[in-house]
Amino acid sequence: MLESMRNAAKSWVAKVLIGLLVISFAVWGVTDVFTGYRAGALATVGGQEISANQFNDAFNRMLRNMSQQTGKAMTPDDARKIGLDKTVLNTLIQQAALDDQIDALKLSISDAKMAEQIAGNKSFQGLDGKFDPAALKNYLERIGLPESALIANERAVALRSALSDAVGAGLAPPKTLVEALTQFGAEERDARYFTITVAEAEIAAPTEDDIKKQYESSPDAYTAPEYRSIAILSAEPADIAPKLNVTDDELKAGYEKYKADFFTPETRTILQITFNTEAEAAAAKAKIDGGADFMSVAKERGATEADITFAKRKKTDFLDKTIADAAFSLALNQVSAPVKGSLATALLKATEIVPEHQASLDEVRDGLKQRLQQERARDEAQTLFDAVENEKNNQVKFEDIASKTGVPLMIVPAVSRSGEDKDGKNVDMRHKNDLLQAAFDSDVGVDNQALTVEDGFTWYEVREVVPSALRPLDTVKDKVRADVIARKLREAASEKAKAIVTRAQSGVAFDALAQEAGQPVREASGLKRNETSAEFDSNAVTALFGVAQNEVTWAFEGDGRGAKVIQSKAVLAPAFDPASLAAKQASDAILNGLESDIPQLYLG
Repeated sequence: MLESMRNAAKSWVAKVLIGLLVISFAVWGVTDVFTGYRAGALATVGGQEISANQFNDAFNRMLRNMSQQTGKAMTPDDARKIGLDKTVLNTLIQQAALDDQIDALKLSISDAKMAEQIAGNKSFQGLDGKFDPAALKNYLERIGLPESALIANERAVALRSALSDAVGAGLAPPKTLVEALTQFGAEERDARYFTITVAEAEIAAPTEDDIKKQYESSPDAYTAPEYRSIAILSAEPADIAPKLNVTDDELKAGYEKYKADFFTPETRTILQITFNTEAEAAAAKAKIDGGADFMSVAKERGATEADITFAKRKKTDFLDKTIADAAFSLALNQVSAPVKGSLATALLKATEIVPEHQASLDEVRDGLKQRLQQERARDEAQTLFDAVENEKNNQVKFEDIASKTGVPLMIVPAVSRSGEDKDGKNVDMRHKNDLLQAAFDSDVGVDNQALTVEDGFTWYEVREVVPSALRPLDTVKDKVRADVIARKLREAASEKAKAIVTRAQSGVAFDALAQEAGQPVREASGLKRNETSAEFDSNAVTALFGVAQNEVTWAFEGDGRGAKVIQSKAVLAPAFDPASLAAKQASDAILNGLESDIPQLYLG
């Protein structure tokens, strides 16, 4: 090949072409190839240059931050797929734009101010809240940054913040806009409406051409998703536990071990009236002793029954130990003497007492047995895990592993990512979401790690992948026919509703139109833009607020087989109150937008 090229270069045509190339270099020169290029410069903004090293440092920092936040290591390729490299470069360009403007305005911060700012950083303060040079040193050593670089970075950040904050400082939303936005959101409407429906008998039956056209125009609707065949081994404590035998001796030992768990402390319902002084409490107690009702005394002090009732409380539920001791020393329905607690003086009455109870072994036998079975089952599951992993390492098939270890094997012939089989029926699988996610992230022939869920282990392997494909027409013909019918019903409902609206616009009375349709006129009041109800869904609300008062409009019903014809009646706009919550929310929304947009416009 090289010899052929040499021979071709000797021809007169090649010599002419080479001559022209030489002349072009002589006329325009070759210096442009070597000048005008700054090694390592990715972008320049005014007098600021962004080097490749700057970008790499910022990109790697972002990678570390993202990895720490998500708990998963992020590779450069992963970052590029989500556009992180462009985000980093855009940030650097914005910083360079600010730095260039800072230079142009000759802005600066004194060393004393920078020292004060760094000293005020909580990351560099000790337990006493004061600047700690050792904390700063440790921080610099941890991130591998010299002190001079830190000061330079902090200075740049402070100057950028000063400039960008100044651009958006003192912004206030226009009052007219706040009022308009508030009124827009607060507006209410009343409506009159009736519904129309279209029967299937009113439309033409789908023809073969209709069906074919529908099938060809909407292939996504008739495309089967990707299916996967999955083999699953499971070692679950829930499956193992019922098979384990628990002896009487083990039950007795378990009861002693967990005896405290079967103890129910005494609970009481206590009524408590608090007083500012012991004299007030004593006077109230004397009144009760004289025959006054405890609750009537509470009501005299402005308290309700709910205010003074502490229902079914344990002794430890009372924060004040003195009150707790007194409450739990009372007999049923006894009223205490004035009790001086740490916060207030109180009168107490016990209206219900449920004694403490230590459940016997017979009372807790069934629950205890299940608990002991679960404990042993977790150990058994770990033993099975070791056995299955050992067989897998020896390249043993799942079927043989199941027969050797007794671990249940499940074969799912075909399942989509959404968990359905080829007939669209739900596939029953334990830990379905986790398993499908893992299986669709894997592939045929991949040795996957076991999933660990709820103290159990699940192994899986993808046996077959059936790619997504358009289903043959004959297999989905019924669905296509139903879609054609639905479309025709929707079109007919639309035409019918539009015709009624046109007649209303020409002057026909709304009630007369409803009577012609054989439908009663209904009313809805107090409708708002962002609120829906059973009678007015989002389509109907949007249509209602899209027309002026007394105008007529329409919207599809939810099933698509009918429509709601709507007359917009009273339009109610409450008086604008600048101090209202709605006005504040509108003001904040506008201000947030301004505070974001203005600096962006400035940077642009």
